Amino acid sequence: MSVLTQQQRVAVGDRAVSAERRVSDVIAASGATFPGSGASLTGVVIAGVLDASNLDGAARTGLQWNTVSAVEADDVVRAESVITRVQRSEDTVEVDRHLRLIDENGSVREQGVETWRLPEGSAVGTDPATDFCTVAWAELLREALADDRNFTSSLATWDGTIGLCCLDGSGHSREVHLRIYRGRIIDISRRVPGGATFTLRAPASTWVDLIFGEHHDFMRRAIRGEFSSAGDGYEYLRLTKPLDILVTHARAAANDRRCAQNDTSPLTGGREARS
Repeated sequence: MSVLTQQQRVAVGDRAVSAERRVSDVIAASGATFPGSGASLTGVVIAGVLDASNLDGAARTGLQWNTVSAVEADDVVRAESVITRVQRSEDTVEVDRHLRLIDENGSVREQGVETWRLPEGSAVGTDPATDFCTVAWAELLREALADDRNFTSSLATWDGTIGLCCLDGSGHSREVHLRIYRGRIIDISRRVPGGATFTLRAPASTWVDLIFGEHHDFMRRAIRGEFSSAGDGYEYLRLTKPLDILVTHARAAANDRRCAQNDTSPLTGGREARS
């Protein structure tokens, strides 16, 4: 059973892991037709069956899929998913879920992002602390950063704008610009005239893993290329320390909110469900 159907409440960071199964067995049990060796649709079919995406009243409105090494009939794989975005409007709830097929060796074979539209009245958790790279998210961090001497001193002589961008499913993105002068964030907006000094970008799944991961490993992820930057690359490299501090506060805000919600909501322990 997937995270979207098993838990009473859906929130960013919710994870689900299926049992490992042989691809040919999954196809046979589901009654689906195996598209053929190496076919691009095979992974999508397997992921859908393992993750039980037939949600009551929900509709999948978008799918981006990437094949690293196409799964074959004899492969044994499991599906892992994580909610990366929850957005509520007046009459709809939209959810992005990052889904991966992982083989017995721990290698990601295929992965993608699904966008789902949930029916009105669905129980979801929306919180600025997990709505990464938005103005509301940055406002939560501004006060904490203003009281952090390490952050203010590292930017004491700097005058510029840092952009932070979260790449979502269906070609969408969230972006916020922090206007900084002498160690203080003096303005927060979605865009600034002339653009940011540099903009740090990453997929939503990377932001989720960074913010909710057991260890604070922004520097390691940046070195491995999980983040990309646009604009002044020299300034980006110079400001890795304040960026690392910003991530520290972002992790604290999100995990504090999640702990508070876990104390009052009947959620699966550790926000992880296994089918």
